[in-house]
Amino acid sequence: MMPELDGLELCAIVRELGAMKVLGSVYFILLTANDDKRSIVRGLDAGADDYLTKPYHSKELLARIRAGVRIMELQEQAVRSQIEVHKANAQLAVLNRKLDRLANTDVLTGLVSRRRLFERFAEAWSLAQRKERALSCIMLDVDRFKRVNDDYGHKTGDLVLKQIAGVLKRHVRQYDICGRFGGEEFLIVCPETELAGAAALAERIRLAVTELAIDAGGSTIRPTISAGAAQMNAAHETTDAVIAAADAMLYRAKESGRNQVWVVDQHGNAEPFLTPVTAS
Repeated sequence: MMPELDGLELCAIVRELGAMKVLGSVYFILLTANDDKRSIVRGLDAGADDYLTKPYHSKELLARIRAGVRIMELQEQAVRSQIEVHKANAQLAVLNRKLDRLANTDVLTGLVSRRRLFERFAEAWSLAQRKERALSCIMLDVDRFKRVNDDYGHKTGDLVLKQIAGVLKRHVRQYDICGRFGGEEFLIVCPETELAGAAALAERIRLAVTELAIDAGGSTIRPTISAGAAQMNAAHETTDAVIAAADAMLYRAKESGRNQVWVVDQHGNAEPFLTPVTAS
């Protein structure tokens, strides 16, 4: 019953400021000479935590203040615990993302891991069958890679694979699926792509790889790749079948002198894409 601003209005303002984060934690004890129960209920509804009617006993007031302190300490402890939980959840989310990257990414090249490669290929395969759309794949292999490891060491061999992986990343489309198949072999899955488009992509990659000049401690390595491309057709019952078709073309490219791209058409005919360039 204060002039101009009564206790109920003051309590409501304090609570509003608290909700706006203008004030910190506030424990509100309403001291009132009005012992009418309805007034007390209005005070509690306005946001008061406790009330005491006048005249009051000083020790009782101090006891209620101590009780309020304990309550505020518990609230602050709960807030700190909640903050710690949020921090732990954030750290767990970061860890999960790291684990996901480790599970789905080839550590050496940064490309899609073999496991994830097959999972995404199966998804693209199902979509192509359902939508009756084209799907092609490319198998490519680093020419004479064993010689690189034998002559310059595995560290240099790893560098060659990283450089070639960089070429792949720069040339594949955003929706192509590109991963390390194993060792020095790579697989590229090309959704909604006819055989000619996949072969053209393989040729662009082949040409880009020939431009690499990798320093090997006084020597320069100029790697080349061979590639085979195949398109999904009615004769292919699984992803393994079209991979096998592309892999067969890869070996034809190897047998024909390396550093070239071979394709197999819908009728099973194998032929080089453009003019073969024999690797030195």
